[in-house]
Amino acid sequence: MLTTIQDALKHIKEVQTNVTQLNHSSMTMLSDSIFDSGIEICEDGYVALQHQDILTQQLNATSELLEMICKYIDESKDENLKKNIASALTVAKAKKEAFSGNAFEKKYEV
Repeated sequence: MLTTIQDALKHIKEVQTNVTQLNHSSMTMLSDSIFDSGIEICEDGYVALQHQDILTQQLNATSELLEMICKYIDESKDENLKKNIASALTVAKAKKEAFSGNAFEKKYEV
């Protein structure tokens, strides 16, 4: 049972890693294109670039959580597994808050 869960978590982590790389590549190409062309972008454009960076950070933090859970499944006895996963979740929630910037303020609601 735990092996199946672990396989699913590894798949999710792989997809998130691919999306993170794609998002980062897209952000870099867009940013380079803006600076190379010398055009000025409005504040919303800068906010959009910041949001892409936040997306990358959030996905990285979630991937780290998945990696920790898989590690704990490998290393923990059943009685410690719940405690270890709860601890990893606490770290992940803190990173979510720390990496969100001002992306979720009502000012920038889409």
